[in-house]
Amino acid sequence: MKLVSTLALVIMVGVAAGCAGVTALKSGETQAQVRAAWGTPTVVKTTATGERWTYSTAPEGNRVFLLEFDGGGRLLSQVQGLTLDRVSQIKNGFAQASVEALIGPSYYSVRYPFKQKELVHIYRFQNGPFAACFYVGYDTAGVVTSTGMGDENRERGRFGLMRPC
Repeated sequence: MKLVSTLALVIMVGVAAGCAGVTALKSGETQAQVRAAWGTPTVVKTTATGERWTYSTAPEGNRVFLLEFDGGGRLLSQVQGLTLDRVSQIKNGFAQASVEALIGPSYYSVRYPFKQKELVHIYRFQNGPFAACFYVGYDTAGVVTSTGMGDENRERGRFGLMRPC
């Protein structure tokens, strides 16, 4: 019984440590404070009001944090981009820049043989308790032509290759 209790405690501590990987940020913190806490952002974009920093946990993670800074370099807001609510907002006709402003950059892209003029970007996210995949197809002008969603499937395919999601 003591072994079971010890194992349960070790598992709980491990889960808690995994959740503690992201240091909480406060509105008004400077870019230097954020960089000290979270490191170098995955992507930095200039916006009309300042900058947007993106921190992605891809390829194996399923979270993308979008941080908005004002013109003076102070943190205005932070959101988790990869949520069911946010991916559900993406529709045909959206520009790639608008998609990435809403949910962040994809972790993988692929051109399927049956749709050579469409480049599909793939996102992993957590849909409640389930790992899920979101697919966004873009035409050659970078405009959304299709979207799709499904459960994550990490099994090896017909030719022994791992599926991207």
